[in-house]
Amino acid sequence: MRSANINIRHSELSWRVLLLATLAFLGIATAIRPLTTSDVEVYSFESFVEDFSKTYASPDEYEHRRGIFCRNRDIVLTHNRQRQQHQHQLGVNEFMDATDDEIPKGYEKASNTRATQAIATQRRLNDEQGLESLVLSPVAELPNSVDWRQKGVVTPVKSQGGCGSCWAFATTAMLESHVAIHAGVLFELSTQELVSCMVNPLQCGGNGGCTGATAELALEFVRQHGMVQEWEFGYQSYHGAAVNCTLQDVESALLRGANKTHYKGAVASIQGWVALPTNNYTTLMNAVAKVGPVAVSVAATPWALYKEGVFESSMKSEKETNVNHLVVLDGYGTDEETGVDYWLVRNSWGPMWGEDGYIRLKRVDPVSLTDPEMDCGMDVTPSDGVACTIDDKGNSVIPPAVKVCGTSGILFDSSLPLGPYLVK
Repeated sequence: MRSANINIRHSELSWRVLLLATLAFLGIATAIRPLTTSDVEVYSFESFVEDFSKTYASPDEYEHRRGIFCRNRDIVLTHNRQRQQHQHQLGVNEFMDATDDEIPKGYEKASNTRATQAIATQRRLNDEQGLESLVLSPVAELPNSVDWRQKGVVTPVKSQGGCGSCWAFATTAMLESHVAIHAGVLFELSTQELVSCMVNPLQCGGNGGCTGATAELALEFVRQHGMVQEWEFGYQSYHGAAVNCTLQDVESALLRGANKTHYKGAVASIQGWVALPTNNYTTLMNAVAKVGPVAVSVAATPWALYKEGVFESSMKSEKETNVNHLVVLDGYGTDEETGVDYWLVRNSWGPMWGEDGYIRLKRVDPVSLTDPEMDCGMDVTPSDGVACTIDDKGNSVIPPAVKVCGTSGILFDSSLPLGPYLVK
């Protein structure tokens, strides 16, 4: 009987699934009403399926997801009942029926093993150029808070869906902001261009596309090819499907201008990019305060059920130190109620997740700690994030464990574009 109901439901709700996917990607909120702890206590799996338009392939799958939902509901309730022990709250969202491994990320990491010698050289040149232009100020001399959204240079939060394309979403969102800051035009650029057109032969951060890559590879790709607008090559990989690159990279020099490699229709590009020093609090603070949003690597597995508040972590468990996701640092500040400092982080799980698609991570200046190592941990699986698993000679490599610092490892790996410009 339940199988028949599920099949009927699938037919009735297929249009709703497509609609929700479209609205989530476009940044249009479709959230259910806020649920209190009392509401969550009586919130049923059937209500969850209805509210989030969930469909399952079989009765067995339905029951399997019910079990995961019940375990996650218990996690939410237990955490929120201990409110005085935490600075953030958990809540019901679309991931209530998902395991840790199923949370959309798509960033399978490295211990600074880079894609090719050419890209490695470009990185070194950009490090020198970028860091020379960034005059570091003492943290105490920086603004008390920064929020690039308030300056009108940030596009709406979108959802990567079931595709492991966080690396593409974060890079695109960061570039949109930097182009707006420098050129005064806020484009919505094509994430699908990066997902479909960028190759990843050395498997840096994954195998490319929906299986992962890195911000540095994406930035180098943009330096060479530029970016078209979202309307020209819209996001088609929400459900994890591979999509062929349809952009044309052959165009007459007369139309193309000085750069002979930009895709036809490209509206923006960059002169280069810079990787910020690893685990450096002062540099990251200066970068986001003075330059603009920054792409940062994080350990995002514990974020799945986040609802609101300042998220904190002990950096002692593998979940808290396994860097596996790329997001955008859009600012920082101090919580008015608790006085806790935070990083303002844009995610790619849609506007229904967290605080309108954002999470605030506890921000700790290492100089305030008796032992700065207290805010660090070891990532023992760096092949899950920014590392390359194949070297320049085609040999497989196993990167060693790396130290990651800051809440969710936010200080470990960060990148910025250099010289964003409009393509004429």
